[in-house]
Amino acid sequence: MEKPLKRSRLLISGGLGWMFDAMDILILSYIVAYLGQHYGWLTVDKANLMLSNNIGLFFGAIIFGRLADLYGRKSMFMVTLLIYSIFAGLMGFFTSPLPLMVIRFLMGLGLGGELPVVSTLISELSKSDQRGQNVVILESFWSYGTILAGVLATFVLPITGYSVLMWILALTSLYVIYIRRSVPEPKRFMKKKSVRVLFSTEKRNLIPMWVAWFAIALGYYGFLLWIPSELISRGFVMMRSFEFSLLMTIFQVPGYFSAAYLVERIGRKITFSSYMLFSAASAIIFAISSNTWIILASGAFLNFFNLGAWGVIYAYTPELFSEGTRATAAGTCTSMARVGMIIGPYLPAIMSFNLSLLIFALVWIMGSMSVIFLPETGKRS
Repeated sequence: MEKPLKRSRLLISGGLGWMFDAMDILILSYIVAYLGQHYGWLTVDKANLMLSNNIGLFFGAIIFGRLADLYGRKSMFMVTLLIYSIFAGLMGFFTSPLPLMVIRFLMGLGLGGELPVVSTLISELSKSDQRGQNVVILESFWSYGTILAGVLATFVLPITGYSVLMWILALTSLYVIYIRRSVPEPKRFMKKKSVRVLFSTEKRNLIPMWVAWFAIALGYYGFLLWIPSELISRGFVMMRSFEFSLLMTIFQVPGYFSAAYLVERIGRKITFSSYMLFSAASAIIFAISSNTWIILASGAFLNFFNLGAWGVIYAYTPELFSEGTRATAAGTCTSMARVGMIIGPYLPAIMSFNLSLLIFALVWIMGSMSVIFLPETGKRS
């Protein structure tokens, strides 16, 4: 077994890239609004740009997950972030929808490929008794990215403008590539296997995880992207709705760290299932409540438990599969999450938000149940 990298350096090298992924995915909604206002974009232009980004995320997870099994985790670890850096810089030169659609698709390949590759790499380089906890802490950088996206959109974008902001992000992410140079290549990946093995001998683990990944993403993105608008529709003024949204988001951080504590003590399965069930309960309470404090509390608990579940599923997935197909399996699972990411936000647009929340709750319960018959992996070497 390779010598484990110093824990703090391992988590920072992986986590900073993870933070950029979250920040870029969520800041895109602010950029679309900014460009639409300044250059007269149509609604269809905005929708097409978001769709091209999501399609890139979908294929990036599949492609780079497989490439990581064939050519190594570290090389893909570097390449995916390099792709993001290059196209983030190119974005700053364009303001019309069509070229940005192409750029966001290619940029999405890197962003989508980063997540399964990094989670697999961190898992394989961690000590066995810290493996699950490390991946959950890695996932906590997602919440820092979401908070950073809001800060940049609110305080930096109006001052620097769109182009300068993208160039700054590109240069900053290049620094993360520099930090990653010292991360070693796990020796385990050298055991390559045909992808047919994944869909034959390991499908008993793969299909339930597809269900779990689709379920968690469907509700998360359906809730997250609509919550400010929903609060406004319930009578809150715009700034108060933004403040409430930020307060709810902050609860993601303790949610991650509570899951990081429990995942090594009570196991992956029970932590994930219970957090998904609590997410569903919080969504139901949010849907049926009219009291301001109950709305705020249920939204905070939803963020707490749902993002904790995200941390666990990233830790759990690589451990369920053998060495030659591990990153490939993680890539297909995150691609299923991208399907949920595309479908989820459309539900509140075609039906009431409260009905959508009840559907999300039902799907989260299904996701919770999907892992029941999977093995517990916390004690595996």
